[in-house]
Amino acid sequence: MEWRIRLRRPSDVERVRQEGRSWAHPLLVLVARPNELGLTRVGVTASRRVGKAVARNRAKRLLREAARHLYPRLAPGWDLLLIARPKILEFREPQVREALDRLVKQAGLVAQEQEL
Repeated sequence: MEWRIRLRRPSDVERVRQEGRSWAHPLLVLVARPNELGLTRVGVTASRRVGKAVARNRAKRLLREAARHLYPRLAPGWDLLLIARPKILEFREPQVREALDRLVKQAGLVAQEQEL
């Protein structure tokens, strides 16, 4: 994922956590908050509840990869926080991508398809 579209500052992540709206799935939680940047930024996190460092890093890699595939379809102007849940480690990337896709559609964050 390109650095410009990553939610990196702790203050930005905390703002999304505090002010954003959330949608849950057994594998992950999506928290979304509008921004005025005209582009969508994505942050990924995994707490110690997910496991030790190796497990948390794998969970974050799974979420980043799923977000990378989904990013072109996302509506601009949002800050998204993806929070891994422990069950994510039992699944592979296609299932994580499907779970994230379902949450993004639930949240209404998919850009409208342009007619040709």
